[in-house]
Amino acid sequence: MTQFITRNKVNKLILLLLMLPGGLSAQKILSASGTAQVKIETNVTKDQTKDIAREMAMINAIENALGTYVEQATDIRIDEGKVQYNIIGTTKVKGDWIRTTDEKFTEEADKTHDRKGQELDNYIICTIKGEVREATPKPMIRFETLSCPKADCRQSEFYSGESVFLLFKSPIDGYLSVFLDDGEKVYRLFPYTSMSGEQYSAGLINGDKEYILFSKKNNELSFTPDELEFYSVKQSAEYNSIFVIFSSKPFEKPILDDQVQKPMEGKEYTIPKSLTYKEFSKWLAQNRAVLPGFIDARVKVAILQKN
Repeated sequence: MTQFITRNKVNKLILLLLMLPGGLSAQKILSASGTAQVKIETNVTKDQTKDIAREMAMINAIENALGTYVEQATDIRIDEGKVQYNIIGTTKVKGDWIRTTDEKFTEEADKTHDRKGQELDNYIICTIKGEVREATPKPMIRFETLSCPKADCRQSEFYSGESVFLLFKSPIDGYLSVFLDDGEKVYRLFPYTSMSGEQYSAGLINGDKEYILFSKKNNELSFTPDELEFYSVKQSAEYNSIFVIFSSKPFEKPILDDQVQKPMEGKEYTIPKSLTYKEFSKWLAQNRAVLPGFIDARVKVAILQKN
């Protein structure tokens, strides 16, 4: 007996599939927890030490849930410019960190080496809980912050008032967005303010093409670039983080506050659109959960005063 499926039934079937989390092929998201202890060095701030401890605790949590990464492991694949592992700091791990559900920091002295008359070493201990997933294939992207629009320029240290550029290259076509976290707010730097339409959320990047962003001289896009400068009022070094977001599939930007005009050194400057770090973290977690090839990489930069 011949059977027919009506359009109404097909629509219901498609709707059911779409309602399943991530579709039928979605990878399982696991709960994970980890800890790390990092010594507070004299040339490193407590905030920097906390960042290091957080990254190491995340690595420990992923290893606890999914095992350790082995360079020669047969389940680490490279296919069409994509690698099936994640990098936290400089460490390769077998899982993607989706979101942080709890995080605690404590400071302790190393009493096991307590010697009379000697100062004890202090440590930051991070305990973290979150959700992880087995690593999915991702493009091997290249990115570097630059103090001038050339690949051989100074990369991670900038002087207050100095321009900043970003070199970016991907093996495949995709969508790019760049954010700056200054410890108080997160500012969106790319797409440019001149970009509109479907590129308002994330700029379209061509594979195998080198881009130097925020440079009018080296502009490879058909949009007017924004030119950026770092400023700091601190006499000591100020540390910021630049997040490079890339995906082979388009993604929507987070909700952003308006730009702000601010006078500085006799000139009028525009402060980019922004959001809180809490909202930014929620946005990252949502995209990590629904886009397996979603990359959010971080590069740390220092802003110094010229002597």
